[in-house]
Amino acid sequence: MKANAPEADPDCDDLQVLRRARIALACVCEPGEAGLADLIESRGPTSVIAALLSGTQLRIPRAASIGARLAELDLSAQLSRSEEIGVRIVLPGEREWPGQLDDLGPNRPIALWCWGEANLRLHALDSVAMVGARACTRYGEMVAREWSAVLAGDRTSIISGGAYGIDGAAHRGALAVDGTTICVLAGGVDEPYPRGHEGLFAQIMERGVLVSEAPLGESVRRRRFLTRNRVIAALASATCVVEAAHRSGSSRTATYAAELNRHVFAVPGPVTSETSVGTHRLIQDRVATLAGDVDDLREALKPLRAHSSASVDQQQIPAPLQEVLDALPGVHHPGLSIEATAVRCGLDLHQTQQWLLMAEREGYARCNDDGLWVYVRGPGRA
Repeated sequence: MKANAPEADPDCDDLQVLRRARIALACVCEPGEAGLADLIESRGPTSVIAALLSGTQLRIPRAASIGARLAELDLSAQLSRSEEIGVRIVLPGEREWPGQLDDLGPNRPIALWCWGEANLRLHALDSVAMVGARACTRYGEMVAREWSAVLAGDRTSIISGGAYGIDGAAHRGALAVDGTTICVLAGGVDEPYPRGHEGLFAQIMERGVLVSEAPLGESVRRRRFLTRNRVIAALASATCVVEAAHRSGSSRTATYAAELNRHVFAVPGPVTSETSVGTHRLIQDRVATLAGDVDDLREALKPLRAHSSASVDQQQIPAPLQEVLDALPGVHHPGLSIEATAVRCGLDLHQTQQWLLMAEREGYARCNDDGLWVYVRGPGRA
């Protein structure tokens, strides 16, 4: 990317160029790059790109290396490749963006590449992350597969990382009952790892979705497995660790989930099993609740389901209001004017204004001091 590119113009206000600029930054940074998401929100993506390309000092640790990668980026090729194979690039504030990822704060993702039939935001609303050891036992594999099948039968989405062992068993359990499963990858969605799961990944794309912070063509790197785990923890309503060695990646996922105030469960195993040392430690340290049966997970999800059902049945959200809500960006976005919201949702200005006021009364939307509107997750948060 050259310094005179539209995406490097700090005064640009074209929404499509601003979108391309955000995608460009996501292509050249490491997932979870500390402070970069906040910098983009405060200064704007084009201003950040201009600063990186000119070598201006920025308060992010790897500014020089990000700027060097940015100068070599062929953004048009990345976008063309995504369109060619049917991959969606989802940004914060867009319809498919899962708002719960904003809970990651300064380390929240900048963009997600999604490949598959399922809508990520909708299917992550009621979900369980089923994670555990790659070198699992038959017992662990059976638990992950059967519990995932039961939960998927309840229309709960199963989230995991696509690896051998517990991850693969969890995905297969959901697919066995025609449920939805979400696979969060450490590399690009067109370079899924491990290669031995190519058939499984193809099935997931038909019934669910492959997700990654990494752009197309990126191979996995060791540190990206750890940063990937924070996305799994934030995305899911609850996390269940089936088997895990001491200080494993799965245990770290559970810790992330606990820090985000998500439900965390761990499945006990034989005291003689190395693959249960991690789960026992999570229970002992009170990071996780002991899961003696799949019904323990189902009970924990009941309040979430009840709230979701009440929101639909009691509030009876009219279709135009839903259109307006879908058009609004999330709370970390500067917001949209009434005019811009009307354009995005397809209603006239007066109708849009009336539905926005209703959304505000019901706690689904908020208007800031600049008269810009954002979506608030759930009633009562306005």
